[in-house]
Amino acid sequence: GYWDVDIIPEDWHIFLQSFFHEGGKVEVEPIFLPTSIDAPEGKTYFSALKSRYEQCKRHAWGATDIPYAIKQAINHPEISLLTRLFRVYKVVETHLIWSTNWFILTLGAWLPAFINPFFKQTALSYNLPKISQWILTGCLVFLLVMILIDRAIRPKVAKQDLRRWFGLWETIQWVLMPIAALFMSVLPAIDSQTRLMLGKRLEYRITEKL
Repeated sequence: GYWDVDIIPEDWHIFLQSFFHEGGKVEVEPIFLPTSIDAPEGKTYFSALKSRYEQCKRHAWGATDIPYAIKQAINHPEISLLTRLFRVYKVVETHLIWSTNWFILTLGAWLPAFINPFFKQTALSYNLPKISQWILTGCLVFLLVMILIDRAIRPKVAKQDLRRWFGLWETIQWVLMPIAALFMSVLPAIDSQTRLMLGKRLEYRITEKL
């Protein structure tokens, strides 16, 4: 019932312990802030990137809570089935989907035909890339909304500090987000969860933050 010193994803684990111990009556309320104050840092730019990579590996190691959540859900029939299923789903979604959705979004429309030659001969195989393209293009609308909200909540920059390239650089960051997500989110997650699958250990490293 206390903090486990040998558990790396301690925040999720403590919540699950409390949730099942109290019969599913424990919930966490989000606090929405304009900034999370959770940016990894380092002595140099590249050491900060390495710090972020290691932090993401630790977060992805939270997949160890999936079997724990399933076991506890089975052992607590007093909690409604829907609540238990939803809680297990959220654990799976949090630790697995974000480490795989990059490949689903970028390669998902092409892989079925590449893997299965019979599927390649169907009408769905021919239209799937086009359908995927339409869906992803529609998502650009929501990306634009995110960019506008980001600009709206940012602190105003003094006019004397403005540079011509400042607005351009902010836009380029959004364009490069898929590449950054691959190297700073997806690959460290796959690295971590592959180590977990092979029975390797992961050392807990405290992340330097702002």
